[in-house]
Parts: sequence; C-alpha cells; structure tokens
Amino acid sequence: MHTWTTENLSGRDKFGFWRDVLCQTYVALDPRVADERQFVGRVSAHPLSTINVTTISSSRQEIYRGASEIRRMPTEVYFLNLQTRGQCRMIQGGRDALLGPGEFSIVDSTQPYLNDYCSDDWEQHSFRIPHHLLRPLVQRPEQKTAIKVANDGGLGSMAIDFLTLIAQRAQAVPDAAGAKLGESLVNLVALSLGATAQARESAQQSARQGFCATVTKHIELNAADPHLSPSSVAAHFRVSARYLHKVLEEGGRSFGRILLESRLEHCAQDLRSAEPALSISQIAYRWGFNDLSHFSRTFRAKFGHTPREHRAAAAR
Repeated sequence: MHTWTTENLSGRDKFGFWRDVLCQTYVALDPRVADERQFVGRVSAHPLSTINVTTISSSRQEIYRGASEIRRMPTEVYFLNLQTRGQCRMIQGGRDALLGPGEFSIVDSTQPYLNDYCSDDWEQHSFRIPHHLLRPLVQRPEQKTAIKVANDGGLGSMAIDFLTLIAQRAQAVPDAAGAKLGESLVNLVALSLGATAQARESAQQSARQGFCATVTKHIELNAADPHLSPSSVAAHFRVSARYLHKVLEEGGRSFGRILLESRLEHCAQDLRSAEPALSISQIAYRWGFNDLSHFSRTFRAKFGHTPREHRAAAAR
C-alpha cells in the first residue's frame, strides 16, 4: 500500500502536491478549493489485479475532469466511489447523485464529470475499473453513470458490503486471489447497476461468493452475541435461513463452523493480550462459550494445546 498526505507540507506546497497525487493515482483532474493553504488531504492506494483500490479523504473540494483533462490523459476507466463519511455530489451526463455514507455511484473517465465533495470532512473508497471489464456487462452503460446505488437490502446492499470488505482487506489479498476477487467485484457492481441478460447468469455465482464473504464478515464481527443464529443473520440480510445455509455451504463452511472458529480466534487473541485480570473462563464466556469443557476441547483441537498452555506460551 502507498500513502500520500499533505500533513507535513507547508501551506504554499500543499495543493500543488495534492494535484500531482490525484493525477498520478487516478487520471488527469482539475481539483479546486476555497483556500489552498488550509487544505488537508490523504490518499492510500493498493492494486487488486487490474483494479486499483484507494481510500481518499480531505477537506472540502471540487474535482473536475473536463475536455482538456480527457485529451491530456484519455484513459478508459470507470471510477466507482463508495462514500464512507460526509457527502459527495457526482455529476455526469445531466445526472446528479448525492451520496451519503454507505452509497456509491460511478463516473466514466472518457466523459466530463464533476465530483463535488460538499462536506468539510469526508472519506471515500474509490475503485478504478477498466472499461473492458465492466462496460460489456451493463445494460445501457452510458446511462448508468451518476446514478446512486443505496443500501436497499437487495443487490445494492450485497455490492456495498462486498466493496467495503475488499477496500478494508485489499492489502492482505494474495496476488493469486486478486483476479478472482476483482471479477466477483465487477460482476456484483454490474448486477447492482443492471446487468445484461448474458452477464446476469454468469454473475450469479459471483453474487453468491460476495454474499458468502459478507455473511462471514458479519458473523466474525458479531461472534460475541449469544443470540447470533442462522435465523437472526438471515433476517438481517433479508434472505431465508435455507438460502443462507446453501450459500455458506457453497463457500466450504457451515454457519456453526464459521461461528465456532471465529469465537476460538477471538479467545486466542484475548489469551495472548496483556489482560491477565481476565480468567480463562471469563474470556470463554465473553465469546459465547457456556460449556468450559467444550471450549477447552475445541480450543485444543484447533490450536494443538489448551487455553492455559496458550496463555503461558504467549507470556513467555
């Protein structure tokens, strides 16, 4: 991962540096702000196969890509911007999408557009997707830019959850897995925007893979909840418990296995941490184990030693 920031620059150098960073990381752009000396901005970037994933934040600004920028750098890509904090208005082709946290839209680099970051403090995950990957999969792609995709409980929610997961973990994705994840990402985005009939069939598997990753992450984040169950997770994602089990089984692990392994990992982490005031039983209860003999048995089966031995080894 590479990170650029204006944090340690003097007032007169900040905005020139920022302009260069935007052109280097994205395409030729024309950023504008009210006060260049007070501007602050930060970009972190890492590639995912042929898709570049960035996280960008700054004080308020407007970013234009006009005819002169397109001539100077005629790159054929889409930028998918997923808002995580603040607001952004994306304008292209006579359409206008005002994004809040958890919403995304795309713009086409071959046509003029404006991204108006109308908050004093905002953040986005941005995905640079080559035309040849996304355009053939979308119905009437020229009409799908600057259209808001929201967390609606359907395909939009699935795409948003998967995009968020990829942005948070892209740095840890092995190169061998990057192409497959990138393909799943593009297919899910196409489904949420309106895929062609041919693309819909091939994208269903990617949709299930993305949903499986999203559900797995949800289980891991809520492993301490004693009421977490297949029915509660299915209700959260507005699907049937039967479909939930089917998707997870296609991913190679059952709901129970994911939950058990997640709880064991959390327990192992707590046992390694500098928190000796918590007893082993307290840690087990914290992560949803009500039977200490079952906890010790499953812990040893996974890690090859008992919880007490695990804590002692960490202390040494």
